[in-house]
Amino acid sequence: MLRTLRDRLLKRQASLRSAEIFDSYVARLPRLQNAVDAIGGWSCAFPPECGVSAGAIEAFDDSRIRWAIDCFGSLAGRSVLELAPGEAGHSFLLESAGAHVEAIEPSRAGFIRCLVAKEVMRLQRTRFWLGDMEAFLRETDKRYDLVVACDALRRFADPLAATALLARRADALFIHTPIAADGAPAAGDALPRRDDLIETLRDAGFSKIRKAENGSAAALSIFARK
Repeated sequence: MLRTLRDRLLKRQASLRSAEIFDSYVARLPRLQNAVDAIGGWSCAFPPECGVSAGAIEAFDDSRIRWAIDCFGSLAGRSVLELAPGEAGHSFLLESAGAHVEAIEPSRAGFIRCLVAKEVMRLQRTRFWLGDMEAFLRETDKRYDLVVACDALRRFADPLAATALLARRADALFIHTPIAADGAPAAGDALPRRDDLIETLRDAGFSKIRKAENGSAAALSIFARK
């Protein structure tokens, strides 16, 4: 009981601090850096030509996403569902390749960073949604040309069940995820095993499966097509 009350108090205090930040005014000339500075915790670096400072990770030129685009082919006019866009770096690459992107972000802070990045990068064909990814996958009937789940499976309680849900939404998938080491516990735990993930894709009807050479035994990049 006391722990529950303490957790509620901490959440309320955090909410009040956030409200204070966003209720304040900026006494500087309008510029993009002000928007980036409005929310902390950035991980990704914007391209140098944007003239803003954020994080350090080069997500706006991620070789994993470029590989997925090469595997798919032309994205001009195609619809893409992106899960956990984080800070919109991958969204930028997908839109730059011609896609119309719908991105589902479960984190409030991540969602706000995506909106800021959308303004910085001037995205026109990408829409960000704040909400639960699994609930969306279970309830929507919409289908896409491609689903991109880069580092998203770890946010699901059961990554293999999540993969099966992804398979309902498109005939082409790109998944990048940390994987369990050989001999680790079976599916349903925090990290999927390589063979279990591939078997789940095959069971869902994906007959063409390509694995990227990423130089890491702890992560797996897969492009799959039915």
